[in-house]
Amino acid sequence: MQIVGNWWLCDDGTTRPTLEADVRTADGTLVRERFLVDSGADHTVLSAALQEKLRLPLQPTPVGVSLQGVGGNPSFTVVNAVLELIRDDGGHAHIRGDFAVLTDLAAVEFSLVGRDVLDHFDLIVSRRRGAVWLLGGNHRYAVAQA
Repeated sequence: MQIVGNWWLCDDGTTRPTLEADVRTADGTLVRERFLVDSGADHTVLSAALQEKLRLPLQPTPVGVSLQGVGGNPSFTVVNAVLELIRDDGGHAHIRGDFAVLTDLAAVEFSLVGRDVLDHFDLIVSRRRGAVWLLGGNHRYAVAQA
């Protein structure tokens, strides 16, 4: 299985590794979202703007758990959701989990996919080659000198 992302030119002029995924709303329809690929993030985090579209039932914020990063310590809650990562053959790879949801609409530009999802795949992120790939199943890779 191969999931192909891309390098996306963001509003601030920086190009970042991203991938698109479909997420089911509370009524079962799909919403397509662009996720920042963040191999340094422990957890996948949904933006408040995405949760406004999804309207998924909120779960209590776990006691003693916080999100920390360069942006500080944002407030969040949790939703149970299914990320449907878009495979190169048009199908989906389904990742179900409890994901953090930021409560501040201005906190982030993108939702981000972290290691809780990325660890299911081999991740290749190459700016020089313009590649953002998640490989799973029967896909393999080799590093060769050109």
